[in-house]
Amino acid sequence: IDGTHPDLSAKVITGTNYVTSKPCQSGSNCDDNGHGTHVAGIASAITNNGIGVAGMAWEAKLMPVKVLNSAGDGYYSDVALGIEYAADHGAKVINLSLGGLSDSYTLKEAVNYAYGKDCLIVAAAGNDGTMSLRYPARYANVMGVGSTDSSDVRSWFSNYGDGLSVM
Repeated sequence: IDGTHPDLSAKVITGTNYVTSKPCQSGSNCDDNGHGTHVAGIASAITNNGIGVAGMAWEAKLMPVKVLNSAGDGYYSDVALGIEYAADHGAKVINLSLGGLSDSYTLKEAVNYAYGKDCLIVAAAGNDGTMSLRYPARYANVMGVGSTDSSDVRSWFSNYGDGLSVM
């Protein structure tokens, strides 16, 4: 998350970075891809300030936990560490706008760990347009989320099927 963004700066607390040595501290920018900042704005941008967008969770804080590189690639092991870090540092909702094709014991155990600490884990269904969710959205303790278009029908690219909780 870009913690210097005017719509987010007051919301970002210190997190961590499992990809580079650049820290994810409040007031810093550890988003070299842009997607984390985009999603954070939808989730919790400051409202009624005349700039940007209005987030859905007005009073929520944002904990940046970087687990993917600037191209959006990474390792399940880093994702698992990020999930555990967030759960151990007070996160109540963990957003995972990512997904992989294969199952992972390490990833599943991290999801179960966070779920056991009363975290809601939300993950992207995937963008392949197939009837098969990506991991971790396929896990029982994860809310799998798909996409709809402006007509409120499934986006052509959105994955769907067993395990999908909401679109």
